[in-house]
Amino acid sequence: MPRFEEKTLNESTLVVLLRYGLFGGEMPLAMSRMSDSDWLDVFVSSRQQAVTALTYDALLKLPVGMRPPRKVLFHFVSIVQTIEEDNANRERALVEFAALIGKELSVPAVVVKGSSLAGYYPVPGHRECGDNDLYTGTRTDDIEKYMRDRGYEIDNEDVRHAAFRFGGKMFECHRQLLYHNDDPQWSSVPLRDGLMHLPAEEEAFFVAKHIEHHAVFFNEPVRLRDLIDWSMLLASENFDQDRLDELKRGTDVEHFADLMTAYCNELFGIGIKCGAANGLSPQVFERLYMQCPERHRLAMVRVARRSWKYLRYGREYRKIYGQSMFRRFYINNVINAIRNRMTQ
Repeated sequence: MPRFEEKTLNESTLVVLLRYGLFGGEMPLAMSRMSDSDWLDVFVSSRQQAVTALTYDALLKLPVGMRPPRKVLFHFVSIVQTIEEDNANRERALVEFAALIGKELSVPAVVVKGSSLAGYYPVPGHRECGDNDLYTGTRTDDIEKYMRDRGYEIDNEDVRHAAFRFGGKMFECHRQLLYHNDDPQWSSVPLRDGLMHLPAEEEAFFVAKHIEHHAVFFNEPVRLRDLIDWSMLLASENFDQDRLDELKRGTDVEHFADLMTAYCNELFGIGIKCGAANGLSPQVFERLYMQCPERHRLAMVRVARRSWKYLRYGREYRKIYGQSMFRRFYINNVINAIRNRMTQ
C-alpha cells in the first residue's frame, strides 16, 4: 500500500472510513478484504493526520467481521484512551484558568480552535487538540503581568500571543488572531462552563486564515483533521454562509476558503454551499496545499522546491491570490518579518 501522501485522498481507505463514520457515507465493504498490513497502514496514517480517535469511532460502526484484527484494534484503543485523557486534563485546566482570570481580572476566556472546534464533533473528546488558545485582545498584557507576578514563566517570542504553562498544559493568550495586523472586530458567544468562543462564522474565517498561513508560509501540508474541522464548522446548525462570505471578501482567503470547501464536498460527499473558487477544480487544493515534501535540512533545497512549485502552478496561485506566489511569499514575508522585528 503506498504511503498516505502518495495517494490521492479520494483513494485512501482512511478517508473512506471517515466519510462513513462522520458524514453518513456508504459502508466501505472492501474493508473485509484488507490484510493486517493494510490495517496497520490505516492506523499509521490516522496518527499522521491526527484523526485516530475519529477513525476508531468509524471502525466501531462496522460489522464485527469487517473490523481490523484484534492486535491492530489494540493500537487504536491505546491511543484513543490517551487522547481522551489528554483532552480531559486540558479541559480541566482551561475551565480552571477561565475561572481565575474571570474572578481576578474580569477577563472572559474566549476559546479559539481546540475545545471550541471540538464542540462541533459527535464526540468532542475525540478531536485531537494541543494547546489551549484564547483570544484576550487588549487584556493580554494584564493577564501576562498577573501570571508573571505569580511566578509563571511567559514566552513572548511570537508578538501575537503570550504563552505559558498552567495546570500542566500550555496556554496561548492572543493579542491578535491573524498574522498581518488585520484582525476584524471579533465577538463572542457562550460555549460552556463559563467559557466563551467565537461565533461559528468568525471561527471559520480564523480557521481558514490559520490553515492557509501554515500551509503557505510554513509549507505544512493541510491534514485531514483540518478538513474535518472545516466541514464540521460549515455544516453546523444555523451556520450563516453569507456572513462568512462577507468576512472573507477581499481577503487572501476569499478563494482559498471556497476551494477548501469544494474539496471537502468531494472528499466527504457532503454538500456545503460554496463559491466557484475562481474556476479552479477541487483537486487543485490537494496539489497546492497537501502535497508538501518533508522539510529539507538545506535552505537552498527548500527554496528550489518552493520556487519550482510556484512556477509549475503559477496560474492556479494567481487565481487564488491575484498575484504571483514569489511576490506573496518572498516579498511579503520579508516585509512582515521586518515589521514584526521592529515591533518587538
